[in-house]
Amino acid sequence: MLTVLLTGCANTEGPSDARRPAATGDPSTAPGVDGEADPKRVFTEAELKAALPPAGALGRHAKVVARDLGHFGGAGGDWSQCAAGYDLRMEVSRFRAASVQQTVHRTRVAENDRIVTVLLASMPAGRSERQLEIQRRLHEICPNVTVDTEAAPVQEHRQVEDVAALGDEALLKSVRQTGGDEYDGTPSYTVDVRVGGVLVIVMGGGDKETCISYAARTAQWIRAELYAAGGTSG
Repeated sequence: MLTVLLTGCANTEGPSDARRPAATGDPSTAPGVDGEADPKRVFTEAELKAALPPAGALGRHAKVVARDLGHFGGAGGDWSQCAAGYDLRMEVSRFRAASVQQTVHRTRVAENDRIVTVLLASMPAGRSERQLEIQRRLHEICPNVTVDTEAAPVQEHRQVEDVAALGDEALLKSVRQTGGDEYDGTPSYTVDVRVGGVLVIVMGGGDKETCISYAARTAQWIRAELYAAGGTSG
C-alpha cells in the first residue's frame, strides 16, 4: 500500500486558506468527504470545469493545452479480449456521469513524459465507489490482455494497488505493453481517486511520482472547491 507525499508540485494558484478544508493529519494527504456530504450529491459539467486545478499546480512553466467536456465512460482500457471481465465491462458501460478533462504540459517542451491529463467525473457516491471496485476487479482477473493494433497484437500487462490517505479511496494502476519493436514494456500510470461522488482520474504517463502527487493535489482542490460549495442532487 502506498502513502502519498506531495513533492515537486507546488500549488502557486491554490484556493485561499479561508476556502481550504481544515487540515487533518498529514497535510500532504488529500482527505475525503465520506460522512460529511449527501451521498446523492452530483455536480454539473460547468461546476467540474470551474473546479479544475490550475496549471500552476504542476509548476510555474506548466500550461493547459486542452480542456474538453464529456470524456468519461467505459472500463478504462481495452478489456474486450478478457472473457472473465465481460459482466463487469457491461455493467460499467452503463454508468453515466458529467465529466471534464484537462491536459497540461508540465514544461515548455511538450515531451510525452511531461504531459499530465486529469479527468473529473461526478456521480452519486455509491456509483463512484462501484466504479473503483470494478476497476480493481478487472485488473485482478485480467492482468494480461491481448490488444489488436494495426501492426500486430500487443500484450498489455496490468497491475493495481490501493493508495493510502488519498481521498476516500484511491487506486494506482499501471500498464506495460510488450510485443514488436515499438513496445518495450515501459510502464505508464493512472491514479483513480474518489472524493465523495467525484472521481479524479490522473494519467501521468511514465512518471509515477507526479501522477500520484498531482492526484493528491487535485483531490484536495475538489474537496475545497466543490464540497465546500453547492451541488445538485440526482
